[in-house]
Amino acid sequence: MTTNASAILIDTEDTAGRTTATLVASLAARLATLYLISGADAIASLTSGFAALGREVSKTTDGAQLRQALSRSRVARNGDATWRALHIGEGASTAVPSPVLDQLRNDVALLLADDLEQVLGMMPIPSEAPSGAIPPPQQSAAFLDFVVGYWAFSKEAIASIEELAKLGSSSPEVVNPNSNPDAPLKGSLLR
Repeated sequence: MTTNASAILIDTEDTAGRTTATLVASLAARLATLYLISGADAIASLTSGFAALGREVSKTTDGAQLRQALSRSRVARNGDATWRALHIGEGASTAVPSPVLDQLRNDVALLLADDLEQVLGMMPIPSEAPSGAIPPPQQSAAFLDFVVGYWAFSKEAIASIEELAKLGSSSPEVVNPNSNPDAPLKGSLLR
């Protein structure tokens, strides 16, 4: 017997909520932007985004423990030396940080949409580059900020993929991170 699994995404009451069309438009805008910027700018923005996430996650117990362990090891010294020698921090510190975790959560939500084929059939969805005020550059993007951010992103990606795999073998479930108050990572998009 084959069962079709689905998930219900919950948006918080104080937001307009997401639609499949807005999720597709968000992804399309990110892809369209790649034609307007250099590869170096894209990598610097991603690096800056992981570093921003790392600074935020370093405020949690797990993130602080990981950061402390890394900072006492050769990893931090070698990473900092590489970071300085290749000027990685300079590029990442002047780039606008990509909201990497929010983008991951949006993309996972898109994979769970039950009307995706219908929305894609209504293309073209406007895919203009994001506009508006650009936030000021970060003060600095340090190696450990990046590593802890990349760890947090990877952890979220693995958890998302594992949950997606469960959908193929389980009954419908509600995806709601608010149901687990001990979750170390909180975001505004996968609610």
